[in-house]
Amino acid sequence: MAGTLSPDAEFRYIVQWFNEWSELQKDDFVPILVELLKDEKTVYVNGIVNSIANADCNDKPLNLFQCRIKLFKEWSAKWSTEMKDKLKDKVIELDPKVGEKLIENLNELSDDVEEEEQEENSLPT
Repeated sequence: MAGTLSPDAEFRYIVQWFNEWSELQKDDFVPILVELLKDEKTVYVNGIVNSIANADCNDKPLNLFQCRIKLFKEWSAKWSTEMKDKLKDKVIELDPKVGEKLIENLNELSDDVEEEEQEENSLPT
């Protein structure tokens, strides 16, 4: 199919875009990347539920950042776990502050999952 990018090419675009984003945009990207890495369905961007993936032609036009996030979501849905982990590692390498936030968010989710599992295991059957 003409015009289809390989996962490696998609990855390179995401890395290039990440380098171009402002600090606020990078902060907005953290929960989106956490969603990808943890398969969570609800993501908050600056406190607002993320509806970028549900945008259509009837909505107001997307800005460049929103278009790139929409492409990221479409592309990354097909990526292998290794490719997703490679992106996580690259984000940490490119911007240690954002990487720290990413790791904190992932650790918080892991802690929440462990607490839920402990609660479920302690319930009488």
